[in-house]
Amino acid sequence: MLKERRNQGTIALLVISLIFLIVAAVMGFIQYQKVNTKTAYDRNSESGADSAVYAEVSYIFPEALIEVEDNTQVWLVVYQDGYVGLQAKKGDKQIAKLLEKEKSGELEKNPVRIVGSYVNANSPKKNQGYISNYGSLVRGLLADNPEVITVMSSSSYISITEFESDNRAFMFYILFLIGLCVFFVVIGIIGRKKNIAAYEEIYAAYPEAKDNLNILLEQASFHDDVLKIVVYKDHLITYYRGFKAIDLKQVVHLYHHILTMHRGFVASNRNSTLVAVRNNQKKYQMPIKNIGKTTDTKLQSTFDYLYNHFPHIRLGV
Repeated sequence: MLKERRNQGTIALLVISLIFLIVAAVMGFIQYQKVNTKTAYDRNSESGADSAVYAEVSYIFPEALIEVEDNTQVWLVVYQDGYVGLQAKKGDKQIAKLLEKEKSGELEKNPVRIVGSYVNANSPKKNQGYISNYGSLVRGLLADNPEVITVMSSSSYISITEFESDNRAFMFYILFLIGLCVFFVVIGIIGRKKNIAAYEEIYAAYPEAKDNLNILLEQASFHDDVLKIVVYKDHLITYYRGFKAIDLKQVVHLYHHILTMHRGFVASNRNSTLVAVRNNQKKYQMPIKNIGKTTDTKLQSTFDYLYNHFPHIRLGV
């Protein structure tokens, strides 16, 4: 039974788009929670501590404590519970802001909330960058300042660099998912417009089909129920994953195109399309059902019919 389905294929794409959008929203919410973390840096935390932590910085030393080879620096700062190292790229805007506020005398009165990744240099998390000799460097540089080292961890620090890198990666994935969502919505809208155009073309050419679309099957000159192909008078019609129709008098070339997707060395999926080339050289794609390796053999009966009744069409690649 052939019925008009203007939204055929579109709803599935919209559902896929919604799934991508939900995943993007969840990832966005997770990242929002990280940026607005409620977990304060604790120098006594184990390596399994939350990756995103914050510190209320009330003082920053005017010179970087450590110059790291990867173009980053470690700055010694005072926070609510003692001292901690802040790793950031050279010229980091947050560090510049702290230095500016400290120079003007505002930082002690109005501490600045800094969010970064908790890094335990002795046992870093998987795929987390860290300063391998951080502990020995800190202990060596602060050996003459026992009042600092006693209220500071020599194994952990806050990394602005790592946090911003994670944030950029999250944003990339979120934007990528949103992009996929938009892509599938657009494809769905375009597909719906093409379905409608095909229906309108058939109704204009054959008014009898407007109230009874199934007449295209009942009175078809040729019908392949397996591949979902119909020839009704002068039109070639396919009704697999949408509705497509083309006037065969305008077609000069018709061939079968197979798109094969592989999983490793094994073909996991095959999609078949009849490609009709009009006399203006524009191509029109008409999806048909792929039934595996025998699709070409099954399609031969369609090509035989067209060869006998529309000899002006070149068939095959």
